[in-house]
Amino acid sequence: MLNRTALLLVAGAATFALDASASSAQDTTKTRPRSTKVIPVVKVSPGEVATPPMARVDTVMVYRTDTLMTRGRVDTVQTTNTVFRVDTVLKPIPFDFPRIGGFYIGIGAGSSLPAANFNDSDHPGWNIEVPFGIDPIGSPFGVRFNLGYSRYEPHTWMENTLSNAQVMNADADLKLRVLTATPHSMRVTFYGIGGGSYNRFKDILEQNHLGVLSVGDAIGGVAAIPSNPDHAWHSGFGWNAGAGIELGKGRTNVFLESRFNRFQGENSKISRVPLVLGLTFY
Repeated sequence: MLNRTALLLVAGAATFALDASASSAQDTTKTRPRSTKVIPVVKVSPGEVATPPMARVDTVMVYRTDTLMTRGRVDTVQTTNTVFRVDTVLKPIPFDFPRIGGFYIGIGAGSSLPAANFNDSDHPGWNIEVPFGIDPIGSPFGVRFNLGYSRYEPHTWMENTLSNAQVMNADADLKLRVLTATPHSMRVTFYGIGGGSYNRFKDILEQNHLGVLSVGDAIGGVAAIPSNPDHAWHSGFGWNAGAGIELGKGRTNVFLESRFNRFQGENSKISRVPLVLGLTFY
């Protein structure tokens, strides 16, 4: 009985203490100061209240991210498309090959073929020449001069009568370049030449239109060789014409040329064909 009475007293005291603490927490007027600042309120029209002039406006932006996760099979597909595009434009680069012209000089050698009656007494011989001239730039026409020497060996039936026939020539020609090309960085030129010729000759058996044979000033007869041949030098004017090809690079040309040369002998016309391979230098 005594214990029950003690418990009731303790419970009552605890309840009283809790009520007192709650009342003290709710009465804040005793511990917190009261604000004396007056917030102005302006009435614009019936039913509307205006905010103060310096009111602050806050903007809140909300981002939402939804993630959806599903169980089961996950397929991952990665696709890579790689496109390589190469535009190649082949534009020819203009290359101006240097045009060679002006004064040139050269040297050439080859064979010289006796023609017509000259061929009856002599074998083909050898020939050496020194050409020089002017090829103007921008014009297909030029002038060419040539100094040459040829030597021929007589046939067996004439070797006891004649010595080796010899011809020295000086030519003055007009040169015409008819076609020029530049394959593989080379110059290729085709040309023609023609003009006058001055010739010195000796030991050539001549035969005129009547069939009379002569050597220089020594005259025999119809089909008869002179008994005392003339071995002196003689002169005669004539002409020559021909064509050639030049292959050049830089200031050097290789040329191959053939001409027909005909000049006046002592009693007949003498003909020959030089064939020359040589070099010219600008």
